[in-house]
Amino acid sequence: MVNRNIKALFNESIDQSNLSTKQQAVLKASLELFSEQGFDRTSTKDIADRAAVSEGTVYKQFKTKEGILAAILDPFIHKVLPKAVTEFMVDMSENASPDIDAFLTYVIRNRMQFAMDNRLQIRILLQEATRNSSLLNFVGSEIGNIINSPLGDSLRKYQTTGQLVKWPLARIIQYIFATVLSYVLPKVLDGGDLDVEQASHETVTFILDGLKPQG
Repeated sequence: MVNRNIKALFNESIDQSNLSTKQQAVLKASLELFSEQGFDRTSTKDIADRAAVSEGTVYKQFKTKEGILAAILDPFIHKVLPKAVTEFMVDMSENASPDIDAFLTYVIRNRMQFAMDNRLQIRILLQEATRNSSLLNFVGSEIGNIINSPLGDSLRKYQTTGQLVKWPLARIIQYIFATVLSYVLPKVLDGGDLDVEQASHETVTFILDGLKPQG
């Protein structure tokens, strides 16, 4: 299954909303500009020009840039991110492997590439996460959902076959997530390139060394 990028998922959620055509255009243009230029460096005139509406229309519909950002984050939290997670989980179930090395390599390479392909949009979410508890709550809830997902099922099988230490799955998932994040986060924030093949290889080697059963 092809994992769609964040922009495509966002545009789909906006197209399916009850917003007017002009409101949809403003939100799509705003996401593009906030991603390209940053929130602070984007003016309402920039948004109006990109959306092909008057600046007065932007103010009338959303009042402030903060209002626009809030209108963007709502579908992100309730539609875009859940869809992205669902597509990822389906992909994992379709690419299950009896070998933990092959499986983790696929999973980690997939997520690293997804992060780099969507780094501009993810940067917005990371910057807003410090001020928006809903985003942090979403991440916390997803760890619980992953435990009961195809990914969690695969990890249990690896524990059963002796390929994975028998720690609580929540701890294992947090360990994997933190290791992947240590590679991806600096590149998302500073815009640098990441050698996904090399980074995923190093990550899998490190994780398997730490999570293999002892004795």
